Amino acid sequence: MPKTGNVITVKRLLLFSGPMACGKTSISEVLHARYGFLSISSGDYLRAELTARNRVLDRHNLQELGDVLDKETDFSWLIESVAIPAITVRPEVENWLLDAVRKPRQVELFRLRFTDAVKHVHIVASETVLKQRYASRNTHHLAQYETDVSHPNEQCARSLASLADQILDTEGHTPSDIADQIIQIWET
Repeated sequence: MPKTGNVITVKRLLLFSGPMACGKTSISEVLHARYGFLSISSGDYLRAELTARNRVLDRHNLQELGDVLDKETDFSWLIESVAIPAITVRPEVENWLLDAVRKPRQVELFRLRFTDAVKHVHIVASETVLKQRYASRNTHHLAQYETDVSHPNEQCARSLASLADQILDTEGHTPSDIADQIIQIWET
C-alpha cells in the first residue's frame, strides 16, 4: 500500500451503515470470500476497550462507549484507533470494509482521509425482517431488541441513508447479489 506523507492509500474502502440485523455480516463474508475484502471491526475494538475498563460486554455498553469515544475524539477514534492500525499492518491488502459507521461525521472523516477509495453503502430491510433476523440469533433476548433499537446510536446509524453512495435492500436479495452490486459502485 503506497503512503504519501501522512496519507495512507487503499484501493477500496467500503463503509457499511444500517440497522442491526440488516445483513452486514453476511455480505461482509461474501465480499471477503469473493473479492478479498478484509473487515475492520469497530466492535472488536470497543469490546477490548470495555474489557480494559472492566465494563460489562453488552450492546448497550458498546453503544455508550462508541458515543463517549466520538465526543472525546471528535469522531476520529474510528479512523485513528481502528482503521489506520488495521490497514497499516496489512499493506498488501487492497480491499477493506468497515463493518459499521454510525454517525455522519465518521463518514465525513473517512471521505476526507481516503477520498475516492471510500464508498458508503447503507443496508436496509423492513422492520419485520430485522426483528425476525434478530430473533433467529438470540430468541431469549428478543425483548432487548426494542431497547437496542431505541438507542440514539442505533437511530443515528439508521439515518445514514442520505449520505450513502448506494442503498441496498437485503430483502429478496442474497448476500452474493448485494456483494456484486457493491463492487459495481467502484466501476461506475
